[in-house]
Amino acid sequence: MQLFPIVILLLFLSLACSQSSDPKHYFYKGQYKKAFLLWKSLASGGDSASQNYLGIQYYLGLGVERNLELAKKWYEKAASQGFADAQYNLGVMYENGEFVEQDFITASMWFYAASKNGNKNAKKRIDNLLNDDKLFPNQYNHAKTLAEEYFTTEIK
Repeated sequence: MQLFPIVILLLFLSLACSQSSDPKHYFYKGQYKKAFLLWKSLASGGDSASQNYLGIQYYLGLGVERNLELAKKWYEKAASQGFADAQYNLGVMYENGEFVEQDFITASMWFYAASKNGNKNAKKRIDNLLNDDKLFPNQYNHAKTLAEEYFTTEIK
């Protein structure tokens, strides 16, 4: 019995099986184009985490040409589903005025939603806006009301 062909076959099969279908695997290895293709498929199917990662890739220009319009589009899709990191990322765009008019109230609305949905950094962004007098308490209260109206099911 010849073991060599069987060993080669098993080696080939183990290598073929080791190819990951998880886009994070490729993203964190810096294989952004491969990650992008996998995320695009998932994002088109409504997966909010994948939509957020597409936004990140467009925002930073990782594996694709930097495109803030498309970053915003994908962040909005995920944010509207209550995905906290996308809400945070959208808030950053409004805070910085990137592809949108700078708007601290809208930024705070997204940061508030992100905070309520578990993003730890969102509250720090709100505090910074308040401490730097870019946002006043009455404006923050308005932002919270806007978020609660927008996300009546996600935020209590």
